[in-house]
Amino acid sequence: MKGNIYISVPAADKAQQLPASLDRYDWEEFTYNEEGEVTSMTTIHPTWEQYGEKYKHLFGAPVTVTVSEVDYIVYEMEASWLQSEVSALIALGNGLTTPSYTLMTNPEAREFIQANTTEQL
Repeated sequence: MKGNIYISVPAADKAQQLPASLDRYDWEEFTYNEEGEVTSMTTIHPTWEQYGEKYKHLFGAPVTVTVSEVDYIVYEMEASWLQSEVSALIALGNGLTTPSYTLMTNPEAREFIQANTTEQL
C-alpha cells in the first residue's frame, strides 16, 4: 500500500539525505569518455534539496513556509507502509516539536501552508 504524504522538513536540513529506506528515489549518474562510452556510474541517494528538484515534475515544487521565524520546506512524496518508508519518515520527527519532520495528509498540508504563508497561493 502506498500513498502520497507530505512532510515538513526544516530548511536548515535540506542538505541531509532522505532515510535509507527511501532508495526508490535514488538515481544513477554516468560519466562518459570522448567516444560516448560509460566509464563510471555513481548512485545518488538524494538530499532533500536534490529530491525536491528531481521529482518536482511528479509532485510539484516544494513549498517553503515560515513558522515562528523558522523556515520549513514541505515536500510531497509517495511512501509505503509495507516497505517501512512511512515508519522511517515518522522516526525523523521523534523527539522533535511540530512541524519538524511532521507527516501530513493533503488537507493538513494545504492548511499548514496557507496558515504559514504570507502570499496567496
